[in-house]
Amino acid sequence: MLAAILTALPLALALVLAALPVVLIPTALAAKRPMRVTGSFLAGWVSALLTVGTVVIALVDVLVLPTGNAAWFGYAKIVLGLLLVALAVRRWLGRPRAGADPDVPGWLAGLGSMTAGKALGLAFLLGAVNPKNLVLVVSAATAIAEATPVPAQQAVGLIVFALVGSVGVGAPLAVTVAMGDRAGSVLAAADRWMTLQSTTIVAVVLLVLGVLLIVNGVREL
Repeated sequence: MLAAILTALPLALALVLAALPVVLIPTALAAKRPMRVTGSFLAGWVSALLTVGTVVIALVDVLVLPTGNAAWFGYAKIVLGLLLVALAVRRWLGRPRAGADPDVPGWLAGLGSMTAGKALGLAFLLGAVNPKNLVLVVSAATAIAEATPVPAQQAVGLIVFALVGSVGVGAPLAVTVAMGDRAGSVLAAADRWMTLQSTTIVAVVLLVLGVLLIVNGVREL
């Protein structure tokens, strides 16, 4: 069990970094919507990590581990890492110049009226479909399956990964619970700052994740 947990922790921390752009959403929800909406977003995010992780572990147990051929996953990481680095460069070059206001996406402006059900669905999609998040979940689930063949230990490793990897996404809800009415001004300020810096945040995250994926992919060959 310990091997599965220790294997998953570095990738969980990487997911915290990868999810920084996503944190903008629960931050805005916590500042503008009732607490249950932010809670639904967190529930959808954790559910996505657990669902994808469970499916990947099952597939690895059945298809990959019996043959012992997982080299393809290393090549896949390298290719995806290169794509993320390219996207990071593109984002950075396209960032707003000093003094210019960034374009706010329409979906971001619509968070002020988002319902709990829509927040749940959006978070699930971001956790299960977003490429940079998905590759980390797949990587973690694969590593957990390789660390131990015992289903109960795999489940514990996956749960630890999902909880640690959700720290950033759950932070706005935690601030709301801890500070109560005082959280409004703090979250509003964070919302404004993250909106203004969103392009830079995404570029830096993509670059770091791309480099990490390339290094990990090379190590698995």
